[in-house]
Amino acid sequence: MFVVIQVGSTQYMAREKDEILVDYMDLEDGKNFMIDKVLLVGEEDGKNVKIGTPYLDNVKVEARTIAMEKGEKIRIFKMKPKKRYERTRGHRSVFTRVKILKVSVLSGAAKKPAVVAEKATPKKAAPKPPKPAAPKKPAAKKETAKA
Repeated sequence: MFVVIQVGSTQYMAREKDEILVDYMDLEDGKNFMIDKVLLVGEEDGKNVKIGTPYLDNVKVEARTIAMEKGEKIRIFKMKPKKRYERTRGHRSVFTRVKILKVSVLSGAAKKPAVVAEKATPKKAAPKPPKPAAPKKPAAKKETAKA
């Protein structure tokens, strides 16, 4: 049985007893935890595939953190020709190695969709009365030059 899970903002495909590297998770080594965001579950032969919208409610994945690891070093090099400008920077991302222990498909129907409470429509304020028109000022007379 294989699953597609979402950890953080990344999706991973895994099987039972697989070890995968996921983005850093603030958990102790050897800690068991449940992954609730299961997007897809199916059997190896491609039959009995269930796809979530977006997640499957009746599937849970039990996993255990194994260790924290650093990824490959990435170098960033900047240069401007003829200006004697060079900068080298880099970083190493931290990952968590996770072992998938068990994929459980809970029996029974999937959860009923939650009833969406209707939003209370805000009461519209009574329309404001129109402002009285300002009195018009008499137009200034232009004096014409006589020559």
